[in-house]
Amino acid sequence: MKCPTEALSMMRCNQILDAAEQLIESQGMVSFKFSQLAKEVSCSTGTLYKFFERKEDILVCLFLRSATSNHLPIFIREHPDLTAQEKVLLPVLFTFETIKRSKSFFTLRSVSVNTMVWQLASDEKVERFKKRVNAFWEWFTLSLNEAVDNGELEATPLQVKELVQGIVFYLTGCLTQFESELIAPAYLSNRRETCYRHLSKLMAQYRWKKPLNQALFDSLEAQSTQFFDKHYRENMTCVACSALVNAQKNSESPCSGLKSLAS
Repeated sequence: MKCPTEALSMMRCNQILDAAEQLIESQGMVSFKFSQLAKEVSCSTGTLYKFFERKEDILVCLFLRSATSNHLPIFIREHPDLTAQEKVLLPVLFTFETIKRSKSFFTLRSVSVNTMVWQLASDEKVERFKKRVNAFWEWFTLSLNEAVDNGELEATPLQVKELVQGIVFYLTGCLTQFESELIAPAYLSNRRETCYRHLSKLMAQYRWKKPLNQALFDSLEAQSTQFFDKHYRENMTCVACSALVNAQKNSESPCSGLKSLAS
């Protein structure tokens, strides 16, 4: 099923997704039904099926419009003097900022990457989803390669790959444990402090010219918070999602749109 391309259709699609997000936040992922959604947006289920073939399409689209990668190129454009190391840290900080503002993002992030969910979505949604997920990974890779090229980091291609994996694996595990709210306080320290300490230890295993320190982390975190206070909701639209897709069409690289805007 094709995503809308006309302004009015995109606006209607956004209204449906807004309502779906509210239903998920109030009733949970499992209880969310098409019939309820149709009632919320005052339309028939037939109208919903013009935009989404099934429930999985909606879940994938909700993730796509909340994805961290939507915000990265805009931030880079506003802060062109960031070091490559700071660019590496951005997706981590942006993910935490998104979770602060969205009750459903962590759940959508966890559920949508499950093969039992995304594989059931329509073909175009799956294609967009794969590109967006891989764009997240490639952002780290491009930023680390930039750090190597400009002398901020001394690392082999294998070490770059290992560090990308380490950051993403750390982020996924950290989010899963903290957001589950199942872990007793005796086993976890303050989330912000935990994030910095473990991330700095991970980064310190590699030969950076200037190691990550608390001042740098705090400064970038403050800039990220300020940016999200200003831009968060405006980037959560079908228009923003389609803009990233269109920027990627002329290249096989899933991060080409981000790279071109950031350069």
